Amino acid sequence: MNNNDTSDQRPGTSGETQPYIEEIEALRSENAALRAKSNSGRGSRNGSGVRRFFAWFLAIVAIVSILTAATVGWVKTTILDTDAFVATLAPLPKNPAVAEALSIRIGDAVIEASDLEAVIGEALPDGLTFIAVPVASATSKAVAAAAEQIILHDVFTAAWNAALRTTHEAVLVVLTGNGPIVAEEGTVAIDLDTLAEPVVVSLAERGLDLRTLVAEDFTFGRIVLAESDALAQAHAAVRALNVLGWLTVALALLLIAGAILVAPDRRKQTAILGFGTAIAGLIDLVLLRFGRGLTVGSIGNDVDRRAGLAVWDALMHSLTSTLWALSFLALVIGIAAWLVGPGERAVRLRTAAGDGVDRWRGRQSASSTSLNLFFARWRRPLEWGVFGLGVIVLLVAPVVSLALAVVVVLVGLLLVGLVELIAGPPTKSPDAATDEAAERVDAG
Repeated sequence: MNNNDTSDQRPGTSGETQPYIEEIEALRSENAALRAKSNSGRGSRNGSGVRRFFAWFLAIVAIVSILTAATVGWVKTTILDTDAFVATLAPLPKNPAVAEALSIRIGDAVIEASDLEAVIGEALPDGLTFIAVPVASATSKAVAAAAEQIILHDVFTAAWNAALRTTHEAVLVVLTGNGPIVAEEGTVAIDLDTLAEPVVVSLAERGLDLRTLVAEDFTFGRIVLAESDALAQAHAAVRALNVLGWLTVALALLLIAGAILVAPDRRKQTAILGFGTAIAGLIDLVLLRFGRGLTVGSIGNDVDRRAGLAVWDALMHSLTSTLWALSFLALVIGIAAWLVGPGERAVRLRTAAGDGVDRWRGRQSASSTSLNLFFARWRRPLEWGVFGLGVIVLLVAPVVSLALAVVVVLVGLLLVGLVELIAGPPTKSPDAATDEAAERVDAG
């Protein structure tokens, strides 16, 4: 009897085992689905990792290409363009450091070439020859003072500009290897023969004709603007940049587009490119500052060093202005990409800005005019038009300075804000409204 009771409790019939079989099959199917999902997720993560690696690689190369393009543009528009080079350095005679260096060098050259001390000593009686040295020294100072007055006068401008054009040929020799003037061992200098001519004529009108005291083949020499082995070593690099030309700009744009398209998160990649370019631009500015001290600041003579620093600052002004503007614009792009992201602080800022705009709109008339309807209909094209106009202004500007970049950004933000205010709140689909509400709840 007991055995029969035990056997009755076991699931012996097919009807009794069917629920267990179905449960086992369901568990097997669920296990297979989970395994497939796990494998798919692993493959997705591997693919995302590869894309992230290439995105970072392209971003780094793109940032380097952007800075290279800025340098190439400066080389082509300032260093390798004669008119721009002359216009850049034309105001230097008004600089006290440059005027002092030129006048001293011209005065010393006159005394040395004419051997004025010996001439004065021969002209004096035997008992007065001891005053030859102080007379020659006083004459040298008088020549330097006269030269400085002439240098600071507008009559010197024509001679200075002519000398600059000649000097530009020497710069081209150093940087490109082409040109009729020989520049040796990375030295760039101004030919003083052209500059000294107005001084010689003016002194002759005052009764001191230097041309009677010097030989016909006499030369005043030259004043060194920059002297460094780095200039000679940069010869090959600058020639390569000159050959590439504006291709570096196209390459930078292609790399930027590639880095954004390859990245798993394009918004985040745009922010990385913006902040990375801004940081790299600031680093480049710091390196230029160090280069200023190493290249020109190492000149031993104090007068020549001050003049060389003035020349360096004038030449590098357009490049540093471009780098400051580039860093600022890149920072703006990085901040904009961060603001549209899902971060808590970004959401709070967007919410606060949206609430402020809504409060302003609430004080306006509830009725919509034809102007409101027009702006509402063409909202996005108008905003993109403002962006395109800002890009055009930056492209056609002779020099993209930090001030210009700030003005363009501020005016662009003002115009976009006006478009948003006039157009009114954008119409949202029910799904978009629900998503926005959930985003605000998540942000706290």
